[in-house]
Amino acid sequence: MEHEESSAKNNVETETEEKIKGKTVPVGIKIGSQRTVIAKENDTIIVETCIKERENPITGEKDYIIGNEAAELYGDEAVYMLRAGLPGTEDEAELLKIFLGRIASEYGIPENSYVTYGIPSTESEEGVQLFKKVVSQVPIGWAGKEVWNDSFLSALSLPEGLDILDETFVVVNAGSTTTDIVAVRKGEIVFSMVTGEVSGDLVDRWIKNEIMNETRGAVNVDLSTARSYKEKYANLKEWKSVQESVQLFEKGLYTFRIDEAINRPVERYLENLVDYIVLEFLPSLAEFNFKMYKKVLESDFILTGGMAEIPGLKEKFATLLSEKLGVSINVKCPENPLTASARGALLISKLRVEK
Repeated sequence: MEHEESSAKNNVETETEEKIKGKTVPVGIKIGSQRTVIAKENDTIIVETCIKERENPITGEKDYIIGNEAAELYGDEAVYMLRAGLPGTEDEAELLKIFLGRIASEYGIPENSYVTYGIPSTESEEGVQLFKKVVSQVPIGWAGKEVWNDSFLSALSLPEGLDILDETFVVVNAGSTTTDIVAVRKGEIVFSMVTGEVSGDLVDRWIKNEIMNETRGAVNVDLSTARSYKEKYANLKEWKSVQESVQLFEKGLYTFRIDEAINRPVERYLENLVDYIVLEFLPSLAEFNFKMYKKVLESDFILTGGMAEIPGLKEKFATLLSEKLGVSINVKCPENPLTASARGALLISKLRVEK
């Protein structure tokens, strides 16, 4: 568990170069532990943040398969190099450099671009420095590059756009490996906390275990399958019966329900998320800045991140949080929460290019 006071730029300096000749392309990139999102003017691309090193069976040369192809072909064998949110070692930084270079090439990010990156809150100065080193070596962002807190960027993708900078609000970024919560006043992050104790990855493990229990050990799905079940079938608004079938030794075709094994972990996650906010984040904020704490209880909570995509989760989050706090809490969600921070980053890049 960590907390910090920082600027929205997350204490990362802006790196701006003199614009080179020709049209500069604005780009927003959210580097996620599970998925990376690239936002361009007329296109938003979602890529698994993973890589698989392999040896060419003919030439013996080392090669890399990245992103969605690596996840689809190799599943849990693919390496997700940012499980801590940022590279923690030189090896992870090198994999990130290869990954970013490949996606820049595959998805048409030109060298003559202005790139704004979104990264999670962190107290790891080493991780920040490694990340800055990587983005300085990737051949994009020649017109300029800067790094912002991705939770803050998500708020910019709301219909209010830059006008939201006049408001006080809280962003709850429900991500894959961490939950990042930031309290923002007049465009400044006043207080933030990040935890790995409430995360989408934990839900995937719980789903895996629930399916094992539901089938009395007959079916043991991998974590990538559990995650795909969650993303496809989790629904707190309308709970529907969902069945899956698998061919088993001796038993033949075996059919079992998976909706309960999916939605029960999501409900458990939601309870843990609200408890973390009520019992840890808000008391810590009150101790740090009591005036901000009182203001926050009257302000909007913005729910974003991959878990916020689950139907009904926002509404149940608002109800449960209001009940626990004894006050009515208004909760907003950006359209397509998974891509919100990249679209907020694109907005900043566009502003820089238009100057």
